[in-house]
Amino acid sequence: MFLFSTPQTTRETPSANPVVNAIREGAEKTGAGFDYLLKTAQRESALDPDVKAKTSSATGLFQFIEQTWLSMVKQEGPKQGLGNLANAISTDESGRLSVPDAAMRDKILQLRNDPQVAAVMAGALTQKNRDQLASSLGRQPQAGELYMAHVLGARGASDLIRAATSDPTRIAATDFPEAAAANRGIFFDKSGRARSAQEVYGVLAASHANTQLAAATTASAAPATQSEDQPVPIAAALAPGRAKGLIGLFSTEGSRAPVSQAVANLWTTPRSNASRLAAVDPADRYFPRQTANNETAAPATASAERAASVATPVSAPLPPSRPVELTQPASAPARVAAKQRRAGPLDLSTFMVQRSGT
Repeated sequence: MFLFSTPQTTRETPSANPVVNAIREGAEKTGAGFDYLLKTAQRESALDPDVKAKTSSATGLFQFIEQTWLSMVKQEGPKQGLGNLANAISTDESGRLSVPDAAMRDKILQLRNDPQVAAVMAGALTQKNRDQLASSLGRQPQAGELYMAHVLGARGASDLIRAATSDPTRIAATDFPEAAAANRGIFFDKSGRARSAQEVYGVLAASHANTQLAAATTASAAPATQSEDQPVPIAAALAPGRAKGLIGLFSTEGSRAPVSQAVANLWTTPRSNASRLAAVDPADRYFPRQTANNETAAPATASAERAASVATPVSAPLPPSRPVELTQPASAPARVAAKQRRAGPLDLSTFMVQRSGT
C-alpha cells in the first residue's frame, strides 16, 4: 500500500425517492417547474401518494378532487396513453363529468394514488392555470399565485388576487365558502378568526416563496393519430441531449429562470434608460454618475419617468465616479501641449543609458 493512498471501498448509492423521481418526470413531460411541483406536493400531501382528505374528495399526491381529476384525464389522457379512460368520461346536461361504468370510474379515480400519473396531471394543470391567469391578470402569475389556482381553480385564484388588491380587508371565506370549509387552516387562524383576502393571499403565497418556475416553453401537442404505445413528447427546453452543466451565470441545468428577481433587475438594463445609455460619448455610457462639481440637473419630466419606471428598487453598488479629465474640458494650453507631444516621433534617447565598452 502506498503512503498516500487509501483502499478503494465499494459503496452502494442509495436509491432515490421514487415519488420525487415521479415528480421530476412529470415536470419534464409537461414543461412545468420541478421545484414548483415538488413544493406543491409537499404542501398538499407531504409526499404521501395515498393520503386522503377528511373534508373533501381530495386524494393523492396533489390532492385532486374528483371533478378536477376527471377533467384532467378527459383532456390530457389521450396525450399520456390513457385514451380508453378518457373516452369513458362523459359530460351530463349540467356540465358535470361522470363515468357511467362504476368499475371504470373507480379505476380512473384510483390513478390519483399513482405518483407518475398524478405528477403528469399536476404539471398539465399547472400549465393550464398559468395560461388562464396570465390572460385574466394581464401578466405572468407568480409561483404562489399558481398554487392559489391549484387550490381554488384559475377563476377563484383570479378573484382572490383582485380582492386582495382592491378590497384587502374583505373576509375571504364569504367569497369561497366551499374552499373555506375544506381548508379551514387557510381561511381561519388558530383562534377561529376569519382571515381577510389579503391574509389568505399571504398564507397561500408563503409556501411557494422563492420558487422557480419553468420557462414558458411547454410540451408540444401530440399528433391526433398518435398511438397509445408511442412516447409522449417532452418539452423542447428539457429534451434529451440539451446542454448540460452551466446554462447561465446564476443557474445550472433545469429551469432557465433567474435565481431571484433582484438578480434579474441587477443584470437587466431598464428600457427607460436606453436613450441615456445610447449617448454619443462612450464615457457617458460607462460613467453615468456625475461628480459634485459637474452635476447637471435633469429635467423634472425625465426624473419622473425614471422614478415611475422603477417599480421595486434594488440595492446595488453604484458605478465608479467619472474621471475629472472626462467631465471637465481641458484648457487651451494643455490641448496645444498635448497636440505638440503627439506631432513628432518619440525621442528614445532620454530613456537610454550609455555604457562604456570593456
